[in-house]
Amino acid sequence: MGKTKKVILFIVEGITDKTALGTVLDTILSNEKIHFAITEGDITTKDDVNASNVIRRINEIVKSTQERYHFKASDLLEVVHLIDTDGAFIPDAAVINNPDAAHVQYTLQNIQTNDVEKIVERNQKKQSLVKLLRSKTEINKKPYKMFYFSRNQEHVLHNEAKELTTSEKNALADQFDDLYGDAPEAFLEFIKSKNFAVPGDYAETWNFIENGTHSLERWSNFHLYFE
Repeated sequence: MGKTKKVILFIVEGITDKTALGTVLDTILSNEKIHFAITEGDITTKDDVNASNVIRRINEIVKSTQERYHFKASDLLEVVHLIDTDGAFIPDAAVINNPDAAHVQYTLQNIQTNDVEKIVERNQKKQSLVKLLRSKTEINKKPYKMFYFSRNQEHVLHNEAKELTTSEKNALADQFDDLYGDAPEAFLEFIKSKNFAVPGDYAETWNFIENGTHSLERWSNFHLYFE
């Protein structure tokens, strides 16, 4: 009987993350078993999540995934958390009042909204929780790291900055899987592209994205996971 593979758990915001990345990650990390935990949105901005309970919530996600896929805590090798930045680190002054905005509008320079206070509060909450999580090296005694897509996954993987419908996001994720699912070397070349891969070490890439309006721009530090 062969040796049981260790589990790498990817915590992601939506099903399109799994669709786009699942196949190619399975190939690249074939020595281990890959599982995805989908948080159905941004855990750092959920109403019932705050600085006092966010670590516990991550632990709950890990535990529920263990139960779903029937693996033991001792089988878990590491937890990799992928998030969208959503412009959360921009200065408050870059959140612009636009009474005509029916929904939040993102540009490469600012966020436009008809409720500035709400977005500023959202950003401040996300900033504090992301800074807390990205400073962690372990969750429940297992290696943990957080990586980002800026402004979001579609922006990085497809250079698509406009707002997209669910069906459009699903179609793009399928296209990415078709293109890179069975082409791991091409994927690694892509994810390390100087067009968006932030140079520097883990801390430096986070310091970069937390500065100015970079969190609205097309950047990622996910390439560091493969180094």
